[in-house]
Amino acid sequence: MTAPIVLVPGNPMPEGGEARWLLTNEGVRLRVFTWPGAREGRGTVFLFGGRTEFVEKYFETVGELRERGFAVVSFDWRGQGLSDRMLPDGRKGHIDDFATFDGDLALLMSEVAPAFPKPWVALAHSMGGQILIRAAHDHPEWFSRLAFSAPMLGLRFSRTAERAIRALVAALHAAGLAGRYVPGGKPKAADETPFEENILTSDEKRYALLQSLVRAEPKLGLGGATVGWLRAAFRSIDATSAPLYLADIKAPILICQAERDALIAASALRHAATHLPACDLVPIADAKHEILIERDPARAAFWQAFDRFMGISAQ
Repeated sequence: MTAPIVLVPGNPMPEGGEARWLLTNEGVRLRVFTWPGAREGRGTVFLFGGRTEFVEKYFETVGELRERGFAVVSFDWRGQGLSDRMLPDGRKGHIDDFATFDGDLALLMSEVAPAFPKPWVALAHSMGGQILIRAAHDHPEWFSRLAFSAPMLGLRFSRTAERAIRALVAALHAAGLAGRYVPGGKPKAADETPFEENILTSDEKRYALLQSLVRAEPKLGLGGATVGWLRAAFRSIDATSAPLYLADIKAPILICQAERDALIAASALRHAATHLPACDLVPIADAKHEILIERDPARAAFWQAFDRFMGISAQ
């Protein structure tokens, strides 16, 4: 069944794409986008955004992947974009456990992926990178290689602050408040923050485009994280940062680190790169967290690293 697509001036959907609903066993609708492969294509890139994100935000990236000869598959994670939300208050960014994301990804790979050409490659940003590192470990048969943009392998807190936050989150969760915003969290979406106050990108034009998408369809907006989401994130990060866990992941991995990232701990990315058997860690100079929504020089540096990782000659 066809799913809606949000279109605004300046952000056209790459040609040949379509959106449809993917239904889980419990009746949750996940919005899936697909672009078919070229006759002489390179395979398929499965593109995954981070927390709060939605596929329309990556139309520019999809176009660049298509220019490189890839088929593309992407979807809105459960609880964001136009996929079904987890709580009655749709502005709350919530998940019960990252295993729920794992299940939705498994459904995508079983119901959608087989129609697309191999090799299958993953490209994931932030929270998507945390979910995909789990996939690389548990399902090595899915992706021949994985590229990450500022993956959420560790959150940027001081040790003292992190201990305090973890204790508070554990107490609130134990008190049955998993569905509450993390203290300080609000319904306002990140993309509704004035450009001057945002910590995601230094590209004003691309940021304005994201804001226009949320204005055109407010249902795309997602506010702060819940206690449940943060607890689940900490639990997943703890599991995936274990050296033996990382050592079990054999697929080649590219980690692009945003050098001005205010959200992801650079030390966590270095730790992962040290323990993953086949990993390239590439710093992207002058980039805030959202490398693929950054200014042209940062994006060009990312694509140079991606093309080298994929064995693609200069575009």
